[in-house]
Amino acid sequence: MNVQEAILEFQRDHKARGSTPRTVKWYGDTLFRLLREHLTASVESLTPFALSRAVNVAAERGVRAATLANYDRALRGFTAWLHGVELLPRDPMKGRKRPKVQWQIKQIATSEEVRRLFEVARRDQRYAERNCAILALLIGSGLRAGEVASLRLADVDWQDSAVKVSGKTGARLVPIDRTTLRLLRRYVTHGRRGSHPNVFLYNGRAITGRTITLLITRMSDRAGFQRRITPHLLRHTAATVYLRNGGDVASLRRILGHSTLATTALYLHLVPEDLQSKLERFSPLAAAGVR
Repeated sequence: MNVQEAILEFQRDHKARGSTPRTVKWYGDTLFRLLREHLTASVESLTPFALSRAVNVAAERGVRAATLANYDRALRGFTAWLHGVELLPRDPMKGRKRPKVQWQIKQIATSEEVRRLFEVARRDQRYAERNCAILALLIGSGLRAGEVASLRLADVDWQDSAVKVSGKTGARLVPIDRTTLRLLRRYVTHGRRGSHPNVFLYNGRAITGRTITLLITRMSDRAGFQRRITPHLLRHTAATVYLRNGGDVASLRRILGHSTLATTALYLHLVPEDLQSKLERFSPLAAAGVR
């Protein structure tokens, strides 16, 4: 079996195991990109040296450390599968050191920036209700741009204040707060025009995740920010504020739709002042009344 055939079979196996279409596509796109020089060769050509070279070539192109780590993850999944189905006698990625990813504090929006974004949204006479509802879902519940775009009217539970979201890791039920529910209801009853089953429309057609990203960055420009605000930065904001206000990582994982708790734990980047206040609040000495 050549490498191209193996990649396609690897994707079919992922699909059969219940992986989302986005995950299946990501593996295919990544592996075809990294192994394009080996596609017509036998899978036995995937030696440790060949795989190291594929990653090193990507590194020389200047991709980010986090992207290199994702490339490494895709290759490890593929070669482990090749070994598991006995297409390779051993896993050529086994024993290879993983790329180091430098930890960085995730940027979040300030309360003032959030307030100004809503001010800009409300100045749009035609789409004010829609834009405010989109902002509320991004900031209040940490939804991804694509998740907001694919939201359907039937996915909104008005009674229990929740939305059914189809994300990268499958479908999940995400609670929404009263403010978000109110803004969403106002948009649906006053600002929405069209019969499409999706919630958010433009000229009667469903908008896309890319459209939402462009909308948010355009709003940040109009607000006069020195930096550009993106939907993913607003997602970071939702997660960070949730933890700072006492939320736990396990429930945040369910809200954000992360496949592993380790991914959610990356949001535990509280500044020293937050850690100090939590230490004062939960210290055994304080609980014992020691002075």
